[in-house]
Amino acid sequence: MMNTKTKKEILDFHSYVYNFYNEESGIYPIKGLSLDIIMSATDKYISSLSDSVTWGGGDSLDRERVRDIILENYDDTNGGE
Repeated sequence: MMNTKTKKEILDFHSYVYNFYNEESGIYPIKGLSLDIIMSATDKYISSLSDSVTWGGGDSLDRERVRDIILENYDDTNGGE
């Protein structure tokens, strides 16, 4: 059974991902990253959850999975560095 995600939890997760990967001050910047891209990638990730791939409450594994979706699906990004 998948965990229930609250709106606040998702909004906090968007901020967490943005703070980690934003181009200006992120730890691992992704060129061209925006909150819109993060929200779309998060929606894709949440839609893909299953019994074997579950929501971790917005943890680092969730962040990395959303990063992978961003890097695979959004042409304006290049993986930073």
